[in-house]
Amino acid sequence: MNNHTPPEFFKAFDHYKAMLAQYGEDHPITERAFILTMHYTPDHIKAEMDAKAKELNLLPPVSGYTDDGEAMYSLDDIAKHFGISIDDAEQHLLQMMDNRQKVGLSNDGILMNSNIHINRVQ
Repeated sequence: MNNHTPPEFFKAFDHYKAMLAQYGEDHPITERAFILTMHYTPDHIKAEMDAKAKELNLLPPVSGYTDDGEAMYSLDDIAKHFGISIDDAEQHLLQMMDNRQKVGLSNDGILMNSNIHINRVQ
């Protein structure tokens, strides 16, 4: 198992912490810094974060899986988990997608208004 953590991650994480202190959690600059931090986060750290998020019930249950085994989440399931409307969930998703574009990241794999079949079993 390769547990190497690239220097880009540390740089992005330091930037995120500085933006969090300066602007607060909900500011678009802080959100973009978080997105970049997650982009550079190595898989072994993401796995630990995912396990902790599940333990603390911070994420909705997976809605299903693609044929390739990729976890998929529906806006309906996200809205129910966080106690918000579907419209609010969609607005949060659109904001995240906008922030990803603003930092130069792709939104490939994020599907909106899709009629794909999601396998419910993994």
